[in-house]
Parts: sequence; C-alpha cells; structure tokens
Amino acid sequence: MDSDYGVPRELSEVQKQRTLYQPELPPCLQGTTVRVEYGDVAIAADPTGAHVISHAFPHTYGQPLAHFLRKAAIVPDAKVISEHPAVRVGVVFCGRQSPGGHNVIWGLHEAIKAHNLNSKLIGFLGGTDGLLAQKTLEITNEVLSSYKNQGGYDMLGRTKDQIRTTEQVKGAMASCQALKLDALVIIGGVTSNTDAAQLAETFAEAKCATKVVGVPVTLNGDLKNQFVETTVGFDTICKVNSQLISNVCTDALSAEKYYYFIRMMGRKASHVALECALQSHPNMVILGEEVAASKLTIFDITKQICDAVQARAEKDKYHGVVLIPEGLVESIPELYALLQEINGLHGKGVSIENISSQLSPWASALFEFLPQFIRQQLLLRPESDDSAQLSQIETEKLLAQLVETEMNKRLKEGTYTGKKFNAICHFFGYQARGALPSKFDCDYAYVLGHVCYHILAAGLNGYMATVTNLKSPLNKWRCGAAPISSMMTVKRWSRGPATTQIGKPAVHMASVDLRGKAFELLRQNSSSCLLEDIYRNPGPLQFEGPGADSKPISLCVEDQDYMGRIKKLQEYLEKVKSIVKPGCSQDVLKAALSAMSSVTETLAIMTSSSTGQTPPL
Repeated sequence: MDSDYGVPRELSEVQKQRTLYQPELPPCLQGTTVRVEYGDVAIAADPTGAHVISHAFPHTYGQPLAHFLRKAAIVPDAKVISEHPAVRVGVVFCGRQSPGGHNVIWGLHEAIKAHNLNSKLIGFLGGTDGLLAQKTLEITNEVLSSYKNQGGYDMLGRTKDQIRTTEQVKGAMASCQALKLDALVIIGGVTSNTDAAQLAETFAEAKCATKVVGVPVTLNGDLKNQFVETTVGFDTICKVNSQLISNVCTDALSAEKYYYFIRMMGRKASHVALECALQSHPNMVILGEEVAASKLTIFDITKQICDAVQARAEKDKYHGVVLIPEGLVESIPELYALLQEINGLHGKGVSIENISSQLSPWASALFEFLPQFIRQQLLLRPESDDSAQLSQIETEKLLAQLVETEMNKRLKEGTYTGKKFNAICHFFGYQARGALPSKFDCDYAYVLGHVCYHILAAGLNGYMATVTNLKSPLNKWRCGAAPISSMMTVKRWSRGPATTQIGKPAVHMASVDLRGKAFELLRQNSSSCLLEDIYRNPGPLQFEGPGADSKPISLCVEDQDYMGRIKKLQEYLEKVKSIVKPGCSQDVLKAALSAMSSVTETLAIMTSSSTGQTPPL
C-alpha cells in the first residue's frame, strides 16, 4: 500500500486543467527576504484558564504574535531575515481529509525551495502512523505534479488523528531527531493542533531542535478563534453540499410529496449546516447550538418540525427540506446524557452486549424508547478524542420516524387533515471530502504553506500559520502566526455543589455564534424559507468566471479582521506615546489621562463580565 503514495494520478481533463492553476501570493510573502514584526505577547482569550495553560505550557505560552510584512512596509523594529540555510522539514496529514490539503504542501515546498534549493521537504506516509514509523517520501516537483489543486489526502495518506500519549509523543520526537528535521508541519483541525502544541512544548523542554507548526485545515470549519477566520476545506465542502441540497430542493418542489431530511457532516458544531442553509435556502435547518441553548428535547424538536409540516400543508404544500447537523445528537440534553453514560461504561471496559443492562433507570427507559437502529449506533465505541461516532448515528432517520409517528397521530385525531407525511433521508458526509478544492481553498492553502516557511525562518515553535482579512482580495490578506497555546481554553465541569473538574488545556471547537451576523442572516429569512419555496441553487463548483471568486457567506458577513485591528491599536498607542511626552501641554496630558481612564474602565468591565469576575475598583 505504501508504494501507492505519491504516484502520479490518472487525471481527467478538468483535473489536468486544475493542475495548471497557479495561486498568487499576497505582497507580504513575495520575494526571498522574510520580514517579521513581533507584536505583544498573546494571551488566552479566557483569562480564567490562563494559569492552567501557562502551567501546562511553560515554554510555549506567552509568546508574541508575528506579522509578516511586505517589502515596502516601514517598520523600524521589524526583523529582516535574508540568510536562508538549507532546512529539512517534515509534513504530516493529521486530520480527516479536507479539500485543499495538498496545496498546503505545495505552497510549503515552493517556499522552502525558493529560499534555498538544497532544502528538503519530507512527507510522512500514512499520517501519524507513518510519522511514528518513519515512513517517508521526499516531496519533489515530480511528486507534486498531479496533486496540485486536487482533493483528498492520497499523496501521503492519513490514519488515526492522534499524537497524544507519552509513547506517541516520544516516538514523534525520535522520528524528528532521527531524520534531523528542522521543523514538523502538522496539517489538521482542533485535535491535531492541540497535539501540535503539546509536541512543541515537549520538544522545547527536551531541547529538541525541531520546531512544530500547525495549519488550520478541517472541513468542519470549527477551528475558529480571534486568529483563525476559517479553515481550509470549509468553502469547498459547503459549495459542493449546497449544490446537492439545492438539487434535492428542486426534486422536492417537482414531486411535491416528499420531505427530505438531510444530515450534514461537521462534527458537533453546526457551521457546515449553517453555511449550506445560507447558500441553498432549505425550508428548515436545526442548529445544534440553538437546541443546546434552548435545552430542546427530542420531543420539542419533533413538535417543531410537525408544526412546520402542518403549517405548510395549510398552504397546500406537502414537501420540504430539513437540514440537520451530524452533531445534533450531542446537543439534545437527554441524548447527550445517555451518550455520556454509555461512554462511561465503555471506559470501564463493559462490553457492548452488556451496556444496556447497566444503564441507570432513566437512561434505560430512554434507550428502550429509541428505535433499534439508533440503539445500536449509540453503543458504538467513541472516537479517538472520546466523542461519539457522529457520522454513524442516523439522527435524520430518527427524526423522520418520530415526525411520521406524530403526524399519523394528528391525522387519526383529526387535528391534521392534510395528506400523509412521507420522508426520504440522506447523509451528506463523505460525498464532498475528496472534491476538487474551490479557488478560495486552493489560494488559502497555498498561502498557508508559504506562511509555514516564514514561521520556520523566524525560528518560531508552537505556532499556527494564520491568514486574516480573508474576505478581502488576496493582495490585502494579512499573514502571520499566533501561538497555538493562546488559542486554548480550559473546560470546567460541575461535579456537585462545591466540586468542579478542570479539563486539560486544548484547542476546542468553536460553536456557531448565536449572536453573530451569519446566524442573524439565517434567522431573518427563516419564516419565508419555512412557508415559501425560495430555494436557491448555487450550481456546481466554479473555477473560472461568475462564482469562481465567491467565498463562504458566513465569512463575508462577519467583520473579523482581528490581527488587523491589533496592529491598528498598536499604531494608535504609538501615536499617543509620540504626542504625550514630557513637555507636552497640561491640556494634552489631561485629555490623554481622561480618555485612557475611560477606556481602561470600560475594558475592565467588559473583561470581568466575560469571565464572571468583579472588576477592580
């Protein structure tokens, strides 16, 4: 099997055409000189977890932000790196395949070769298993030739997404040392980048010369924070799935007799479902975050859908499309509690056959109520990150069955007088993972690959490559790096009136922001989408012409340029320093003190309200 990695692909005419597409670089990455400006020390977004994070990551927490500058930028204290010795860089796919992953490797290869032709890029075959076993392939132009702008991870392959145990971490370090790597680039999502941070910390403590860099690549779109606006692959997944959803919408409108329940891939967060809903306008989308916030039970959700079916029937509409995120099952309180109890029994070594007999009375009652197929799926062993196997739990079929039962009941009781309810279920999970990446994902991934080299050239360890201001044209993208530890949070669980369990620091998935502009846009159109058929078909993924340059709606409606604002704030502070100096007038000094006092008081209140602490007097 290893011999299949990196071999030239058999390409279609479209694929051949795509290999010819050359992504551009923003001005800050052009040329052979690396210019880096270091910002302030990056801290954790949640101050209550900062102590735990700094204790767990003493060598890599509290590092500064890094901004890469264009040649024309005038920044007196910028570090200019013009000498580029030959380097050996390892790269590994450490997460589920996501469109655009190959372009990260392409961009990284182009960057290291542009700065020194003697540098080498070494790919690990078979993901983390290959890293631990030192199975490698040198990345060359010949190897890359049929993988540029292509989907999948088949150039190198992937396996389980884990470098977590002491044995695994030591094995990874042994591989890096044996191969004399200057850097290890880990491509993946929240779990993979958490592992990358731990590797970086361990390497630093052991004085291992290998620097570790993370890259935000995951189709789920849930690696989002103040430094990361979106992930590679999310745009492609949503565009491909939105066309499939729109095709189903058109089919529903044509036959006028079926309700389609479509479950979307995306893990626990509902970003994919939200974006696809914005692009295709189905009749309903049930977001896990809404369900969790409102503490809706499975029966509440069933009633919502049934009421919608009945309202549409009154308009003589007996068809519709309902989107469901795959993580919905973990957002429904009683089902989540049941899953937790089942997982606890898994952890105690209870066999699958005996779990149902050892459930608590309430859990047993719920378990017995559920259809047989759902029971079997809930009993599946959890993933490597201890989460449920969400892709295997057919929540869409469960809801369709419950809705059908309720509608038949209403029909029998006479409270519903419409036609018989008919449902068809789909799971859009794996159909889009290997898609040809969109133009945006091709560009974004390629640029991130170049950023990885800049991070290495700057000698940084434990950082994630970042690109912000993504909704703007590429020549205005801002490239930089942020410490992965500053993206971490610490979860806390209540174990009783006076007992709280504190989890390990990790890069946790970001939920859909129910106060964000993307969700607000969805809700603005929800009533018209529910009762009217305003289906929208974005069509197939476009590489040229109209639609080729489109980006995720949820990215474009938000105002996110965090790194840009950080730099703007620094500029304002420098201006204040240059104006308010010894010798300035009393009026200038008083105005500055008054303004700064007001600002600091406001910020103290805002910070304390987000952490639940009382601001200092």
